[in-house]
Amino acid sequence: MVVGAGFAGLYMLHRLRRMGFSVRVLEAGSGVGGTWFWNRYPGARCDVESVEYSYQFSPELQQEWSWSERYAGSPSFCATPNHVADRFDLRRDIAFDTRVTALVFDETADRCASRPKQARRSPRRIA
Repeated sequence: MVVGAGFAGLYMLHRLRRMGFSVRVLEAGSGVGGTWFWNRYPGARCDVESVEYSYQFSPELQQEWSWSERYAGSPSFCATPNHVADRFDLRRDIAFDTRVTALVFDETADRCASRPKQARRSPRRIA
């Protein structure tokens, strides 16, 4: 289980899948992007060079994606995670509009159970 479909959450989903795990991402928003999904106000932009947000796990992705500006604004930062989610078919393992209200680890069962606000309890084995 991964909480959040921001840049790091998408990477973790992709990486855990490649390792052979069955993964579910719980995301409070209705789309991917994390902070950039929520902060789409006019004038929002990154304070570090955009390339710092580039994913390094895929040379093909590096070649096909280019940033619109050196310090990109919100539209680019919303487009990037959407492109990655589509390129690697990540959305099929993301539960959108699902806010996690608690996580409880059961040491005996070696499982973590989430208490999502809009979905039923979802036990998952912790790797």
